[in-house]
Amino acid sequence: MDNAFIKKALKVTSFNLVAKDFESLKYKKEIQFLFSTHFFPSVNIKFLKSANQRQLNNIITKLRTAESANFQHLYKYNIKGVGPGEVMMYYILDNAHLGGGSSAGLDLVVGNKGYEIKAVDYSPQGYVNNFKVGGTFSMADIIRGVQDLKKKAGLGTGAEVNSSDLKKLEEKFPNEIKHYYKEYAEVTYKNYFKNHEIIFLSNKNGGGYSLGDVISIKKVEKKDIIFERITSGTIKPRVII
Repeated sequence: MDNAFIKKALKVTSFNLVAKDFESLKYKKEIQFLFSTHFFPSVNIKFLKSANQRQLNNIITKLRTAESANFQHLYKYNIKGVGPGEVMMYYILDNAHLGGGSSAGLDLVVGNKGYEIKAVDYSPQGYVNNFKVGGTFSMADIIRGVQDLKKKAGLGTGAEVNSSDLKKLEEKFPNEIKHYYKEYAEVTYKNYFKNHEIIFLSNKNGGGYSLGDVISIKKVEKKDIIFERITSGTIKPRVII
């Protein structure tokens, strides 16, 4: 028999867990044991009590260096309704549990403090992007207004409005597009960003970060929010770090 094949086939990459198991501390020690034993048997880490960026990155680097493939399985752990990095944070933080229906839309609760977790791309120009904000409030009027400007500018009737389109709108309709930029920053700040800190995680290698690194733990201010593009029926922002 091919022992290497058997060893590979027996390698554990997931457990019989559901989102509810992560929404309290009830099974915290058991879940940490499962990941430690089957994903990171060679790593001895001291779990954290608070979301400190430097300490989190020290542990993340240690896990990623020791067991690269298993670290990717942890970061991208497949649980319905749970985004990249959320199970990783649950595992590392001793007193953390994931949000759920009773947590007002928060992704992570550490002690009595709540956070949103966003897996993002980082630009060396000093911002993060390629993520969506919460869908509990409407941006339909802003989207429709920008799409109408695109049509008036002769840039087509498609629903998507990319960065190149916006540059042209800034030239043709500077006052109008700036109004929508301002309104977008105000709406997203009021309804989303002001309510909690965001843990921004690097969703890929590049820009000085590796997959899973904590780029920033930040309370986003209105001045940090930039309208980047309209895609898939929503507006994606940039956030200055």
